[in-house]
Amino acid sequence: MITSVNALNAGYCVTAEVSDISPSSIGIGEEFTVGVQIENCGDEMPEYVSFELLNPPTDITIKEPLVINISKLYYGNSERFITYHMKTTEDASPGTHVIKTRLSYGRSEFSIIKNYNITIEVIGDKAELSIASVKIDPVLPVKGETVELTLRIENTGDGTAKSVSVYADHPFQGLKQSFIGALDSDEDGPVVLTFIVDEVGEFEFPVTISYYDDFGDNEIKTNVSLNVLKKKSNIGGIIFAILILAAFGWGIYYFIKTKKSKDKIIQQLLQGENSKPEKLEETTEKTSKKPIKKSHKEKEEREKKERRMSEFKREILEKYKNK
Repeated sequence: MITSVNALNAGYCVTAEVSDISPSSIGIGEEFTVGVQIENCGDEMPEYVSFELLNPPTDITIKEPLVINISKLYYGNSERFITYHMKTTEDASPGTHVIKTRLSYGRSEFSIIKNYNITIEVIGDKAELSIASVKIDPVLPVKGETVELTLRIENTGDGTAKSVSVYADHPFQGLKQSFIGALDSDEDGPVVLTFIVDEVGEFEFPVTISYYDDFGDNEIKTNVSLNVLKKKSNIGGIIFAILILAAFGWGIYYFIKTKKSKDKIIQQLLQGENSKPEKLEETTEKTSKKPIKKSHKEKEEREKKERRMSEFKREILEKYKNK
């Protein structure tokens, strides 16, 4: 922001002040305007007034001439306005940018010079990288095996992460560094490091993710753990034994459940046989009170059905008793 300076020299006084920067938030590759107000604060009318931009930053382009001559300020407190149309370049750096300026005015025999600064804040998008997942293949390697370490890197920030590289400082022979390139916002990418584990034990080594965004260079550090075995563990055999035991337990459970079900059916049938005469007697007693006339043919049909039912029940009972 320009700081107003009020100087009086033989009645001559002119000031310059930034009146507006629009928009207030300036992004990378965006256009904006800067308004400068020139005011006569003295009693005398200067013969000339000029406003100049001195060595503007290279990441800001300006459409107007760097030196602008202002028409005469005919009376005290008279004003003139200058508007600059500017734009930040596509590779502009976020942060504070300062444009130095110079205001000159006076008569032919003398000049009064005042220096000001125009301060412009350029905002950028920040990238946020993190490790989304870690995969080690094989999970439990044996000494002498080749291991693939896969790291998936994701960008959860608003800006683009450029020149993304991953360095794993492991103690083995093989690849330690790999490059992804650029990761846009909400984008992820894998890094695969291959090496031979030639030592036995538990290892924890640092992993560094390097990249840069609109705000400069960045680094993220984390650790990865790896367990190297001396010989193959019988994990497959253990899992197979667990499955066999589970199947055996299920077989015992199914056998007991089935046996209980059969015994229940037999018991119900036996109870049905024992209770049948009582039910028949009750039925006979009840029905004897009411005279019902049935033909000889109907009586024979009913007796046949009862005989078939009795034979069917005996067959079932014999079948389950034999089992």
